[in-house]
Amino acid sequence: MTKRTWFWISAVAVLAVVAFLALWTLRQNRARQTAAIETVAVRRDTILATVTASGTILPAQSLKMVFPSGGVLASLSVRAGQQVKKGDELARLDSRQLQLAVDQAEAALKISQARLAQTQAGATAADLAAAEASVESAQGAYETARKKTSLKGDQLALAESDLKRTELALQDAQAAYDRISWRADIGMLPQASALQRATLDYERAQSNYKLQVAAIDDTAFRTAAAQLAQAKAQLERLRQSPTAEELAIAEAQVAQSQASLDAARLRVIDATLVAPFSGTVVSTGAEVGESVSAATPVVILADLDRFYVEATIDESDIGRIQEGQDVTIILDAFPDVTLRGSVSRLDPLGKVAQGVVTYWTRIDVIAKDVPLRPNMTATVDIVVQRKADVMLVPNRAVKRATAGRYTVDVWNGKAVDTRNVTIGLSNDTVTEIVSGLQTGEEVVISSSSAGLLQRLGQRQGLFFGGASR
Repeated sequence: MTKRTWFWISAVAVLAVVAFLALWTLRQNRARQTAAIETVAVRRDTILATVTASGTILPAQSLKMVFPSGGVLASLSVRAGQQVKKGDELARLDSRQLQLAVDQAEAALKISQARLAQTQAGATAADLAAAEASVESAQGAYETARKKTSLKGDQLALAESDLKRTELALQDAQAAYDRISWRADIGMLPQASALQRATLDYERAQSNYKLQVAAIDDTAFRTAAAQLAQAKAQLERLRQSPTAEELAIAEAQVAQSQASLDAARLRVIDATLVAPFSGTVVSTGAEVGESVSAATPVVILADLDRFYVEATIDESDIGRIQEGQDVTIILDAFPDVTLRGSVSRLDPLGKVAQGVVTYWTRIDVIAKDVPLRPNMTATVDIVVQRKADVMLVPNRAVKRATAGRYTVDVWNGKAVDTRNVTIGLSNDTVTEIVSGLQTGEEVVISSSSAGLLQRLGQRQGLFFGGASR
């Protein structure tokens, strides 16, 4: 061989060794980088958007049992922790005075009913006979009073006539006397004596008239007339009875008596506390023999088989909350157990505390797998949106680019390919990919390894003539 030939053989051998070493180094680097990178496959699944809030577990029904009116507690039939059924007696007041009022009301009702029956039956023959006798007696008294009044009237008329006669005689005597009054012997003349007699007669007649006027008093007559009219009216009522007005009054009295009896019986019923629903006695608030008022909670009853969460929702989230939405519930007491629930009510009026507006929301617990107790602390996730069969990637795989654009790094087995993607719904863990990826592609969730592998892919292209990205 010539020296030139050995030269080319040696050069090719050196290049082969260099290429082998470069390829071996590349593969080792790739293996180390591939082992360090973390990727996940794009998958199709259901994504949920939720609103998280805190709340408190409360029984579905809870009631403070109080008596409508105060009294002395005669019996307490339950204790704290005892389960009762709807209709069971819980406590009772001393009702002896209340029962006495019932007895009195029953007696009053019987009297009213008897009066109504009597009114409906009308007047008896004995009633009519008694009324007619009353009319006859009043008529007799009236006639007697009328006669007495008439006699006195006649005497007054005579006195009045005598007064007028003596008055005229006095005027005549005075005129005769005045005609001769100029004479000096007037006192000796008969005109003077006649005037004196006429004056005395007039004064006597005037006195007698006044006596007759004073003697006339028609009070007895007017009283007798009124009694007669009353007796006649009573007789006429009996003959015409019962009138519509009398029946209406009697029926109203019966109705009033019945209402009084119903009220008295209701007070007796209210003296006993009865369970309005089946549940558990949470606590009792009085002892037998103790005086309790209408405001004293004697028994607190709760339904511990059904619960709800009382949650507060921030003003920024309340617009997405609707009745009927599904809810997941996690309790501080049982952090490894997830309960299901449903939004059942939203308070339309928000509450302001320290400038923050929140809204009360009720979430019914649909199923409970753990023993719940009132006032447990709960964290709820309300599902406000749900999309099924969509492409999903972890949130760590999505990067925000400029102008509202998003990118995802895709590992093709050799290098990282940065893709522009369109995202949709997102929650705390995953994001929906609307376009830009395919199901099954591996996306990088470790950004530092991705940069190294991208540079590694560029070096591979350099060594083997590939085009760099």
